[in-house]
Amino acid sequence: MVTYPKDSKQTHFRTVIDIILINLGVLAGGITALLGMWLWLDYQANPTDSALAVIMSQLVTTLPPAVGKYFDLQARLMDLPLAGQTSAYWYMARAGGIVAFLLLWLSTVWGLVLSTKITANLISTSAAYGLHEFLSILAIVFALLHSLILLGDTYVQFNIFQLAIPFIAPYRPFWTGLGTVTLYLSAALTGSFYVRKQIGQRVWRTLHYLTFVAYVLALVHGLMAGTDSPLAVAKLIYWGSGFSVMFLVYYRLFTLKVKKVTR
Repeated sequence: MVTYPKDSKQTHFRTVIDIILINLGVLAGGITALLGMWLWLDYQANPTDSALAVIMSQLVTTLPPAVGKYFDLQARLMDLPLAGQTSAYWYMARAGGIVAFLLLWLSTVWGLVLSTKITANLISTSAAYGLHEFLSILAIVFALLHSLILLGDTYVQFNIFQLAIPFIAPYRPFWTGLGTVTLYLSAALTGSFYVRKQIGQRVWRTLHYLTFVAYVLALVHGLMAGTDSPLAVAKLIYWGSGFSVMFLVYYRLFTLKVKKVTR
């Protein structure tokens, strides 16, 4: 009879739980995507009597009158379905950019948290690094959506070359170009997850410091190119996330200094 140490059993159990959670996440994402696609196709086929229109009308009736009027105004401004001079593309691009920035911030923060070993006893190493990788990939996906959706906007009229090549965009070219550089740098850093064994752990860690460069570029891009930057909510997002990263960097450097002193 073969016996396994207790630590081995715990590791096996954590691995099983991680696999189950990952599969549940994929399943939930697939169901959400299919449901969203069905709602959108149903809306395009019959905008007035679609399931989405009924759900939204019911939701609006439960809101306070002032809030309901605000959402009604925003819906009229977006002028769905997407066609002609609609502002919906610009709205979606702005939303996608903010989500991409928040995901990049979460990836940066999570990487700093991992480096401090705070989560060592709370989550398995494989799940922790998997979450870091997942956040990085998701940030790139939303950044791509943020840029490609602009191709449908008829006001600024971007083309694919202006989006792909930094600093030639018709709208605030330098600050927009920083966003393009951020996307490429983030994609390269995320790709390094898959060549870590080939380039070595030390080189991979050194390259990973560029994550801070990507985050700062994204922060500056959002502040200077984002039309929402003057809003209080946007300021809270940008400055709040910036201070949180600064705090974690300081905490990481402080813990390294303490380790050196105790040695």
